[in-house]
Amino acid sequence: MKRILIALLLIPGMLLAADQTITMKVSGNCGSCKKRIVKAAESIDGVSDASWNKTTKVFTATFDDTKTTQDVIKKSILKAGYDVEGTSADQDAYKKLPDCCKYKDKTHD
Repeated sequence: MKRILIALLLIPGMLLAADQTITMKVSGNCGSCKKRIVKAAESIDGVSDASWNKTTKVFTATFDDTKTTQDVIKKSILKAGYDVEGTSADQDAYKKLPDCCKYKDKTHD
């Protein structure tokens, strides 16, 4: 009886948990940027299938909303040195990026 009661208490929480998708613009230039952006997102428990498109600058990831939030993912990318949809990156992290990744100087495609 005790096991049934525990199962009944856990099932509603499991039904509410769901994978969510986040899509946002993230500044960057190159393949190195892509690796850093994806790594920043995937370093967060609950994030999977992260990707960033160099041409469109669109970042997408799937995450478990019981383990993390969109805000946590955004903050991780900002701390890696990349602007996220109108929010400026951590400046110390940006300064440490390789020259090819410095998108603010407008000399890269």
